[in-house]
Amino acid sequence: MASTSSTNAESDQVLVEQKSSARILTLNRPKQLNALSSVMVNRLLELFLACAEDSSVKLIILKGNGRAFCAGADVAALVRDINQGTWKLGVNYARNEFTMNYVMAT
Repeated sequence: MASTSSTNAESDQVLVEQKSSARILTLNRPKQLNALSSVMVNRLLELFLACAEDSSVKLIILKGNGRAFCAGADVAALVRDINQGTWKLGVNYARNEFTMNYVMAT
């Protein structure tokens, strides 16, 4: 089983493993109960689109590291962005998350 990771903490928020024709995507922010950050949403969207184009991928397994699968959106980060006047980051987050949800469902 091959594993792909990086020393960059942001890229480690979603771990990717390949096992035969399956891709195992692991949400990796256990201290935040795997709440979806913008980095995670963007990476997951990228991975789902890549898997859709790869005919060797027959199965995608999405799981969470730690005691929670996923607490949903990282609301604390969204509130922080609003309070810092960078609310457009929240708009981009919502757009990308809804796109990711659509890609996952289709």
